Amino acid sequence: MKSITLAIPFYNTSKYFLECIKYAIDDDFVSEIVVNDDCSSKEEYENLLSLVEENDKIKVYRNEQNLGAFRNKYVTVKNCTNEWVYLLDSDNHPFEETYEVIRTIPDDRPDICFSPRQLFCKNDTVADYENISDYTFKYDVIGIEETKDAIFKQTKWFDWFINSGNYVINREMYLESLKQPFEDESTPLLHADTAAVYYFWLKNGGEFYVVDELRHNHRLRPESYWNACGSNSMQSVNHYKDKMINL
Repeated sequence: MKSITLAIPFYNTSKYFLECIKYAIDDDFVSEIVVNDDCSSKEEYENLLSLVEENDKIKVYRNEQNLGAFRNKYVTVKNCTNEWVYLLDSDNHPFEETYEVIRTIPDDRPDICFSPRQLFCKNDTVADYENISDYTFKYDVIGIEETKDAIFKQTKWFDWFINSGNYVINREMYLESLKQPFEDESTPLLHADTAAVYYFWLKNGGEFYVVDELRHNHRLRPESYWNACGSNSMQSVNHYKDKMINL
């Protein structure tokens, strides 16, 4: 890949923002950082603007109304200008070598969504991160049949894989795959937004590939979108897993 966009869907997470962009700011491989605010509080939005002041690499957009995580991610990617995008949650942050690893990803397969191999979780009350996942599956490429196999066999870490995100994606493929659920306000159960993305990507003929050495720090916090949606989050996961099985 010649260059990428770091795409950050943002909502009330200004205190984590500098960690999120830390290694992207000075790396020319990341030619732009696109931030899309989903109607954060006035204070949070002003904090965000103060953090990006006078940095031409960072482009900030703001929704007129709160769209929720799924649709805000879609708008964030739509605002990007590069062919390839690293879609990173605003309360997560990458490792120092992340962008060097992304450079090695081939750009001749727009139908492949590239996933981190590992994630390290942190609770804000705990100082250190803990490696709690390692997506070492038996599949080289994960499509519909591999997904069904993993769900039926309850493959270790596969639920995390479906739900964690922070993917490297082809912009046009992403927008094409998710256009229908984005535009259709009746699309059900988008609370587990990454599980929904996973399903619609498969439905559009896409596949997944786990990239060795690609990893990120994943923050667990009580005010996260997952927790804010309560029981709807797990209901959404189960809904889309059932739909994957029936593809």
